[in-house]
Amino acid sequence: MIRYTLLLFMVASSCYAQDSIHFERLIPRHAFKFAPLTMANFYPTLELSFEQKIIRQFTVQIGYGYVLNYKDNNNQEYQNKRGYKAKLEIRYYIMPSERYNLVYYLAVGGYMNVVDFDRETSRQECYDLSCTNTFIRYYNYVVKYREQGFTLKFGFVKHFSKSIFMDINGGWSLRFIDYDEPTMPGGLNDFGDVSFFFSDIPNEEDRIGLMPILGFRIGYRFR
Repeated sequence: MIRYTLLLFMVASSCYAQDSIHFERLIPRHAFKFAPLTMANFYPTLELSFEQKIIRQFTVQIGYGYVLNYKDNNNQEYQNKRGYKAKLEIRYYIMPSERYNLVYYLAVGGYMNVVDFDRETSRQECYDLSCTNTFIRYYNYVVKYREQGFTLKFGFVKHFSKSIFMDINGGWSLRFIDYDEPTMPGGLNDFGDVSFFFSDIPNEEDRIGLMPILGFRIGYRFR
């Protein structure tokens, strides 16, 4: 009985040591990442992140995104976009796959979006109480978009070489969204925004929601 117990212990130790070697090889110790798809967001962002191993199978990742302003002279409601997006994430790596040169992970994190943009709108208003004469008044003001949230993700890191890899994940985000803008006076024939088939993009209602998320990054690993 003691012999079989020792044998099982040796096998388990060997598997653990082998997994440890796989983890050491596949888990990024120090890595910079670039998220190309965020540049196509409604609020386009140049997003970079850095991942640092802290202990065994745990890493921490911080990200910062600079909001870009693509010129769009046809849309006066979203002009001069500016701001930043910040992220913090803790990862726990599991299930290394030496055959496919990848490792899976679970991650929890939080984020914050701080974005401002300029908006120009117009209202048809009256010169007098009887409204015999009307005119068009233009309003210019700043809209503030703020969002905080928490994320839960499952993903994998796929290595193409000793230094280059891709990072793909999906999961859920609990979002706390707030849009702040000054109250505009109502104009003639102003019935508000009406959408029959499609929702407004973006949805500027203040809300709390649970939504799916998907992430893709290209990374460079420093050994």
